[in-house]
Amino acid sequence: MKTAIKLAALIILLLAAGMVIPAQETPPDKAVVSFSNPAKPGTVRVELSGGSILIRGYEGKDVIVEARWREKLLTGAPGELREPREPREPREGVAPVPIPPAPPVPPIEEEEEEQDPEQKAREKARAEKAKGMKALEVESSGLVVEEEENSIRVETESWKRAADLTIQVPFSTSLHLECHMGGTITVERVDGEIEIENPMGAINLNNVSGPVVADIAEGEIRAVFGKVNPSKPMSFSTMVGDIDITLPPDARASLKMDTEAGKIFTDFDIKLSSSQQKKEDDRRKEGGGYRVSFEKATLGLINGGGVEIQLKTYEGSIFIRKAK
Repeated sequence: MKTAIKLAALIILLLAAGMVIPAQETPPDKAVVSFSNPAKPGTVRVELSGGSILIRGYEGKDVIVEARWREKLLTGAPGELREPREPREPREGVAPVPIPPAPPVPPIEEEEEEQDPEQKAREKARAEKAKGMKALEVESSGLVVEEEENSIRVETESWKRAADLTIQVPFSTSLHLECHMGGTITVERVDGEIEIENPMGAINLNNVSGPVVADIAEGEIRAVFGKVNPSKPMSFSTMVGDIDITLPPDARASLKMDTEAGKIFTDFDIKLSSSQQKKEDDRRKEGGGYRVSFEKATLGLINGGGVEIQLKTYEGSIFIRKAK
């Protein structure tokens, strides 16, 4: 009896002092998977419906996957997981690269999308059936991790609940990352090849060394390279958003830069090239037509030129920084 009284008194004192006993956090789903041939660099493929992906390179040989589920259900609304993008200003001392002004772009008339009558009827019938009933929220999302032939695939089986994945991989691992409904994808300290596709969100790469192909529809791409692989080209593209890359001072690169509504900034001594690639398509012998076009991108050389790096954004600016 005395013990119960003391415990009750302690709780009262804590509440009076404004202290809150935190609820126990649900532990993440965790899987540790090894490559079938750890002596050779492996590949990790991640496919996520919505949420965030964080990849960190480390000295181990296994791939460690942790998944935390978000409480809010996904509705499929456009930009649901997207974070607002703040406008970037050029850093002091970063000079703009002169590019010719872009021609005016005619406004695009958007057509209102009408709901399918059959789908509307099905939803109405379903609502009628559910009258007087309540929906149950399904808690499980279904993390799946599979390994085959030195390739590990990570995915979630649910499209209703977003997940935040934290994955540790050996430094030399190659990555193929995809987030269908947007979110932030971050990669740190990885030397392998990196391929990322993210419709709406952000891509952050820090201290990477392998070749990168990053494609995003709406969002910012930031990449900081510890070193640059001289033998494999790289590509960064976004429709709406800035591209901001940092290269080592001694990096040798040949740049193809294209921005329709933004500017290009750099603190490298970039030598611009006036030569443009000419492309011809002649199908007249097969009954087709003839077309000739000249590449619109601005070409520039860093330290005399080297690995090809393509940087393309429609509504955004391009920043090419020299690592300090």
